[in-house]
Amino acid sequence: NNIWMLISFEGIEGSGKSTQIKLLSEKFEKKGLKVICVREPGGTLIGEKIRDLFLEETDEIFNPLTEVLLLYSSRKQLDEQIIRPNLAEGNIVIADRFYHATIAYQCYGKGVEVGFVEYIHEKLNISKPNLSVLIDIDPQLSRQRISQRDPDRMEQESLEFFSRVQEGYKRLEENNKDFVLQVAQDNGTALEFVNEKFKKDKDIALAAVESVGEDAMDLIDESLRKDEDILNALSQHGY
Repeated sequence: NNIWMLISFEGIEGSGKSTQIKLLSEKFEKKGLKVICVREPGGTLIGEKIRDLFLEETDEIFNPLTEVLLLYSSRKQLDEQIIRPNLAEGNIVIADRFYHATIAYQCYGKGVEVGFVEYIHEKLNISKPNLSVLIDIDPQLSRQRISQRDPDRMEQESLEFFSRVQEGYKRLEENNKDFVLQVAQDNGTALEFVNEKFKKDKDIALAAVESVGEDAMDLIDESLRKDEDILNALSQHGY
């Protein structure tokens, strides 16, 4: 069974994204699905070089617009080289941050206009996630966790900065209810939330049916199995 889907995990530093990505990828793989995990910036040879440059400490003032352009250089390469080819093959791609992160960090955190980022994303024709999961964590707790490791340039930002970023993420969650879920750090795993969204979201169910036909039926909620649009999609595939 192959179901194409791009899922991103979002959140400030120390929120536990890596753990949730590992749990979710293992769950999908047990269902026989192929999962590709990527990170941003990075994920390609060029992207990783950009990541090193982006996170390296410097005495220069790092203009937020420069950050956006570096991020989108990496993102375009990742989309062309990894994401789109794997989606075309029917695989699931899970990203450690993606489109929403730039809006949260560079727009809400550093004052770049949201419309500018949206314009670049559209003009570069970059994929958008089918589902984004926001891992909510208190900025104070985030600060405590990253203090236990050698911080990179972004991790050295102020507590006030991360509070602005967190507020930006919450606004995105409010304005993108079809795709962004807010998962409290201390209330279980994101896996349960993603599983429910995967099973009960009609658009995702339709995408699954259109991708693999009848094989998708055991992955979606029973309430959707008799939906007229779902049945029509099955009929078009000869089922």
